Amino acid sequence: MFQFRMFRDISFALRQLTRHRVYALTAILSMALGIGATAAVYSVLYGVLIDPYPYRNADRIAFITIQNKQGRGGDIPLTLAEVDQLRQAKSVEAAFAQNDASMIATDGDIPQSVKVLEMTGNGLQFLDAPPLMGRVFTKAEAPEGVAPPPVAVISYPFWKTHFASSPDVLGKVLELNHQKYTVIGVVGPRFTWHDSEVYVPTPAGMDPRSRFQTLIRVRPGVSTEAAAGELTSFVEQVGHAEPSLLPRDGYHIKVETLNDWILGQFKGTLILLFVAVALLLLIGCGNVSILMLARGTARLQELATRLALGASRSRIVRQLLTEAVILSVTGGALGMAFAYGAIRLITGLIPEYSIPHEVVITLNIPVLLFSTAVSVVIGILAGLSPALQFSSPHIGQMIQSSGSRSTTSRGARTRAVLIVGQTALTVLMLAGAGASMRNFLEAYAAPLGFDSHHILTLRIGLPEKSFPGWQERVNYYDALIEKIKTTPGVTDAAISAVGLPPDNNWRQPVQVIGSALDSGRQSGVYLVSSEYFSVLRIPLLEGRTFTRAEVLRAAHFAVISKAFAQRYFPNSDPIGRQILPTQLSQVPSTLLRSPNIDQPYQVIGIVGDVRNDGLHRPILPQAYVPSTIFATGGNGFLVRTPGSPTAVLHDLSANIRTLNQNQAVSFVYSMDEYLSMFTWAHERFIAVLFAVFSFVALGLAAIGLASVVAYSVEQRTREFGIRTALGAPQWNVLLLTLASTARTTGMGLILGISLSIGLSDAVHRWTQSSLRDPSVLAVIAGVFLLASAVACLLPARRATRIDPMAALRDS
Repeated sequence: MFQFRMFRDISFALRQLTRHRVYALTAILSMALGIGATAAVYSVLYGVLIDPYPYRNADRIAFITIQNKQGRGGDIPLTLAEVDQLRQAKSVEAAFAQNDASMIATDGDIPQSVKVLEMTGNGLQFLDAPPLMGRVFTKAEAPEGVAPPPVAVISYPFWKTHFASSPDVLGKVLELNHQKYTVIGVVGPRFTWHDSEVYVPTPAGMDPRSRFQTLIRVRPGVSTEAAAGELTSFVEQVGHAEPSLLPRDGYHIKVETLNDWILGQFKGTLILLFVAVALLLLIGCGNVSILMLARGTARLQELATRLALGASRSRIVRQLLTEAVILSVTGGALGMAFAYGAIRLITGLIPEYSIPHEVVITLNIPVLLFSTAVSVVIGILAGLSPALQFSSPHIGQMIQSSGSRSTTSRGARTRAVLIVGQTALTVLMLAGAGASMRNFLEAYAAPLGFDSHHILTLRIGLPEKSFPGWQERVNYYDALIEKIKTTPGVTDAAISAVGLPPDNNWRQPVQVIGSALDSGRQSGVYLVSSEYFSVLRIPLLEGRTFTRAEVLRAAHFAVISKAFAQRYFPNSDPIGRQILPTQLSQVPSTLLRSPNIDQPYQVIGIVGDVRNDGLHRPILPQAYVPSTIFATGGNGFLVRTPGSPTAVLHDLSANIRTLNQNQAVSFVYSMDEYLSMFTWAHERFIAVLFAVFSFVALGLAAIGLASVVAYSVEQRTREFGIRTALGAPQWNVLLLTLASTARTTGMGLILGISLSIGLSDAVHRWTQSSLRDPSVLAVIAGVFLLASAVACLLPARRATRIDPMAALRDS
């Protein structure tokens, strides 16, 4: 019996909606946009937060991190002996250590740079992701301190590119740095741990002081806070052995899960984005409610007749809710098509390295189930108020008053609440879009302090154990620079050992020799070659920069920025003074350090300021010292060209191989591409998506306002006909039509601006945007009022064209 009634309700609802196509299509589109956007963002959240990894108990994989007073820090590297000691902690179920190794595939015609990850024997067992083919190495066959077998597990992409997806890859030989490894396994497509291409056991015979990145699995039932509390004493013990690992001005220990470590601030950005599309969905829901109210006015006679013939109120409610749910579910089905396109937009905008590369973002079964549930719930919510109102036993009184002005009715109050809420949410979204767009434009237009055009960035890593002496390594990098300069199309080249502006900066305390100690005196430090300033065209303001000879001997000279000179030498000439960046001499002893590394550095020049702490924070004082102060196993290179930077890459690689046939390059970008991917990407992601969703919200709000005005005209047809018959001018009728909508819109605008101001701090935490900017609020208020005026005027003009005789005859 229930199924039969449900079938009849659905059948009748479909006939009604088919008969009134414009109403149905408008409601379906409103739902489709809201549900589609919600499904797309939920797909991202599901992939990133709920199911990001193929590893066992990934939510309990964690890093031990050290946070300084400013809340900055990183994970603490450990020796193998310390890793073994860490495994004994009560809160730690397992631990393993890993180390990036720059290797060259020497089994092909052209040397290929390969990202190799050396792992303690239990590393792949720790992750416990089943391989696609073969097996993984184990702790039993590769115990720490014993020479492991020459075996390798390769990634899925490396299998496709290096072995052409050969099904008989197991047992084949892979040659890295002229050492042969037997391939024993291929991991699955989602296994992209550390973005490495080849996984090998940690070799024996390493310096016992060598430190490795270490991960733990927290025991079940133990919180990260409890684990951090237990491990604090362990970290302090490690700090006694290697004081350079711990900040001198205070710190605290955290245990951060793998996902929190990778996502950082971006997790909050995604949640904020989901809140935004939830608001969009509420606006769509409000639209359907308004449309159903407008449609219900035309059906008053029908509904009253059905009640008079004995239909129960529950029967009418069920019928109207059925229509609402059909609209919503149909909108949800169409929304899946919108979601597919929205997912492509979102994933294309997500900043590189801001989410795990293991993440798969797609319209999977959980997302579809979520979207179906949302469609049904939103349909019920959208239809509930109109259903209750138009199933009222007092519907006869509603019919009698439908042609008169009745601003105090429950229906009028419901419509007013809906329009105020819809307006407020739309204004809030527009404020977020305006603030994020301004934030992005400010970042994009911020003066960098250097010329990023026609620059090629690349990284050159040295094979393990090559050039083991400091001087040998310094000479090799110098020969590389000279070889790069001789490449056709290259005008200059430089080394940047620490990173690239405007973000990667080694911030540390600095002493000014001859001045009182001040722990608050901080500076960024870059290790650069003599050509760095000319390649990036950083202006020299006073003194001079390094010479090639000074860099080769790691002379203790420093070039400082204008901000450094103004802050720490406000009333004196800094040229000839000495400074000491304290952490330069505290680098691990396993690095190849120059002689007398702990001696002060004499200031020889002042250069222009360069963005070095992001694009929204003030420029920090900056010091530049020779790149040879310590010789790393890999350096970043900057290459200036007269034309397209990537055009010289092939010749550049070939020229480098004439110096060393086994040398490969990696991390190749033009500087402009690098800035786009890693500097502006976060602001662009927020700005574009908020702008798109806000534009949709504005469109939905405009539809809602137009529906309200159309509803008002429908209700007051007889009144307007009488006014026109009595000689009321058209502008008077037009103002009367718009008056009530203008009041509710104004209230919604004020509420929306108030919400924007009140929520500004929460939004700023995740987007660096302020919703309190008066200029932004003024612009979005103007945009909304303009859109509202256009949306309301079109249906309002109908009131000025009412035929008085026809209105009186039909009333």
